[in-house]
Amino acid sequence: MKSSKYLKISELAQLVHINKRTLHYYDEIGLFSPEFKDTNGYRYYAMTQIMDLSIILSLRELGMPLDEIRDILTGSFNEYTLSLEHKLDDIESKIRDLHTIKDIISRKLEYIETAERSHMEINRITLDDSYLILSDPLKDPSLLNVLDEAHQLVDQKSQYTLPNNEYGFMISTTKKFADPKDESYDYLYIDAPIDDDRHHLKPAGEYLSLVYQGTEDTLYLT
Repeated sequence: MKSSKYLKISELAQLVHINKRTLHYYDEIGLFSPEFKDTNGYRYYAMTQIMDLSIILSLRELGMPLDEIRDILTGSFNEYTLSLEHKLDDIESKIRDLHTIKDIISRKLEYIETAERSHMEINRITLDDSYLILSDPLKDPSLLNVLDEAHQLVDQKSQYTLPNNEYGFMISTTKKFADPKDESYDYLYIDAPIDDDRHHLKPAGEYLSLVYQGTEDTLYLT
């Protein structure tokens, strides 16, 4: 007769809320096997095995492959600790990526809202300090060169493609006031992913935001 120290496969499955077929599969691949099988082939698990099964299930919930889990369980405690630390690093990296993607989506929604504003509508906005990554000075204002510079800047400084970056052009106000028709931009910029005083500071303050719909040929008239 089965001792009270052991659990049948159905009892263990119910206890940890998994399917019996999962336990059968773990046994087949040598990941988690019963303490013993009787002459009828029934599987019996020791109460002390619940902790090992809990570790397996928790690592699976973290997305760890079964072969890696097997290596952890057959290795030392230090290896188990290192595996968890590496997994934590992976999760934190994914969280940072998700925050970045969230920011990209939020910016795109803001662009859509801006695009729906009326032509020549001017808004006063308040911005916090932020930092910009600048390109090298733009010496050739031709469209092809500017696009090439833009892609080079993104390739070197960002993990996302140009359409998924907040970018723009900078032109000297002194030059613009001297010749309103001058569209020879000085720099291309993208937002710095973190505040870093090694980059160009866009100081906090009030700014004017204008929606212009048209070509650059008539932009100076605004």
